[in-house]
Amino acid sequence: MLRISFILIIALTSCRSTYVLNLPPATLGVNGPVSIDVKSFAGDVTVVADPTISDAVITVEQRDIGNDVTQTPVSRINWSANVNMGSIGEVLSVVAASEDDALRSLRADMTIRTPVIHDVSIRTQQGNVTVIGTSGSLTIQTSDGDVRVVTPHAINQKVTIENRRGDIVYRVTGESSGIVDATAMNGAASLDVRQGEATILPGTTGDHLVASFNDGLNPIIMRTVEGDIRLYVLENPIANEPWFTADWVSW
Repeated sequence: MLRISFILIIALTSCRSTYVLNLPPATLGVNGPVSIDVKSFAGDVTVVADPTISDAVITVEQRDIGNDVTQTPVSRINWSANVNMGSIGEVLSVVAASEDDALRSLRADMTIRTPVIHDVSIRTQQGNVTVIGTSGSLTIQTSDGDVRVVTPHAINQKVTIENRRGDIVYRVTGESSGIVDATAMNGAASLDVRQGEATILPGTTGDHLVASFNDGLNPIIMRTVEGDIRLYVLENPIANEPWFTADWVSW
């Protein structure tokens, strides 16, 4: 009986693989700094402030980690992108959803590029979140992936990052500031300040960091489970990034 079950599992597994389907991209006209608001049912989200372009460009890949190799992949993700006027400027809203994901195997991996970004809000599940070159506030929620924020611009507004089963890396310039409250359950939380001054406050332990840097009053709240939190305050946060290549924007 065990032998039959084992063979059945192998047979089922061999019929499935990960398949990526490129969905039609979108290009939207924008003026001035744009706020980003992303709501996705699942998948990686990459947001890049790219001064080499003049419009907002959004690309989405449908990734199916349980694709049946015997069937031709079809689009099963609905997504939309719109630019509306908010209270302080334009807001680029991107929404991705799927009503055909009973096995929860679909992911909407999206990349958003626009010239100038001020304020970012991202909510997704089961995906990495990468934010590059932005300013203003940050709100990020995800799980089962890593969060990476890297920017050469000052961040002196509220930052909230929540993750589960993944790391959080936050690399900002010395013009940034904040009061840090970071908890990494079953992990470690650390602060490395190489430009400016920092004070480690009472209540700090290996997995719970309470600190302030550069006289900031803006809260920086970070939470993760089964992952580490690492904050860096550097003269050039972009430098020495191991994943950085010539394909990325350089300032």
